[in-house]
Amino acid sequence: MMSRNFSFKTFFRNVSTDLLKDYFEHQHVLADFDWSVAPEVLPDALYAQIEQLPDRSLAVIEQDFVTISDLADEEGVLGLIEVIQTLFTDADSILDEMMNYDSFESKVLWASLEYPDAYDWAIRLERVEGMTFKEDCLVGKHLPCSTDDETIEKLKERIQKFYKRQRRGRNCQIDCYVRRDPHRYCFFAYPEDYPKRDLTYQSSQLVPQIRRPVMEIVFIYEPDTGNLKIHASKLRKVDIMQKAFCKTVLGLPGIPDGSTRVYDLSPLMNPSFRFVTEPQDQVESVSLRMLKVRISNTENRKLTCEATPQHGGAELVQTMMNNAINACGSISAGIKVLSAKITLKFAALDGGRKKSVTFVLTAPSGSTLEDKPHHHVARKYLEKWGLVRTLLPLTEEAA
Repeated sequence: MMSRNFSFKTFFRNVSTDLLKDYFEHQHVLADFDWSVAPEVLPDALYAQIEQLPDRSLAVIEQDFVTISDLADEEGVLGLIEVIQTLFTDADSILDEMMNYDSFESKVLWASLEYPDAYDWAIRLERVEGMTFKEDCLVGKHLPCSTDDETIEKLKERIQKFYKRQRRGRNCQIDCYVRRDPHRYCFFAYPEDYPKRDLTYQSSQLVPQIRRPVMEIVFIYEPDTGNLKIHASKLRKVDIMQKAFCKTVLGLPGIPDGSTRVYDLSPLMNPSFRFVTEPQDQVESVSLRMLKVRISNTENRKLTCEATPQHGGAELVQTMMNNAINACGSISAGIKVLSAKITLKFAALDGGRKKSVTFVLTAPSGSTLEDKPHHHVARKYLEKWGLVRTLLPLTEEAA
């Protein structure tokens, strides 16, 4: 989740006074504050009071409000609605009550007070949407994906066994959540990391503090595509985690042979290539904005061409690249496409703003695509355009 600029006073102006009062009662602070002050005076008066709180209390309050502010936009509230609809059978009545509040900030603050589990999941899923995932792995479509306690315990044991050799991972918690549209199973693992020594302020004095942070590993299995994605920021290779998930959660003997999905960007150099899309996806245009190629294996010579086509398509950058290759005395047939930048522009829906997705693909398996709705549309088209291939034989994939 990307943190925006935060101001206490702006936050107080955007939030229901009753909700602010409820929040501070939950925190057991500001019991003597006069909540009857005029609305135009309240932000300054409340800010003056919280500045007098102990450092620890002020830090907790600031972190809470910054997190709420980060989630308080259209996408964040839609994510919160999805979580509530997934977790609760009486979701409609809960959502009716939440939507009675005018501002996004009030909606999110209300959810954090009344339904903290849903709020926590919304924060996690919002963070996932900004993650990058290493080496997509094609494991098979519509496999039985176990989410019971026994399965989660086995996955936990495998993760702990791996990190035990590094003298960490003594504690580990795994949470599971099933998302819709598209259907996907999300597993969040939190193995314990090495102890950290931080310098912090306590009563205006700088003191050392020892803490035990956690690492975060996110597994996402997509039954409709058969794809397994893993985010593990401190692992250079994720095959160990792929194997652990395949064995414990999917019931496979291991990672399917040749299952890695790779990007084949060579079609982007074909003059007949077209970005074909379907009307139901509301894609207005697709543009090839950058190509990077290697023109010599022996001398490791590379070329990069970048432009912004006004009317979409791949022709402008293709022409620039072919001219550059010819100027170098090379031939197009001998080059290797290393990376490409593509932009999809979507039509505005229901009076909203137009949206776009710009991403970079890097051979063999690098991608800046995230776990967001419009990014899922882009990911679908990569297959349709022939830019993705798998090393898994077709007969095994079907099995």
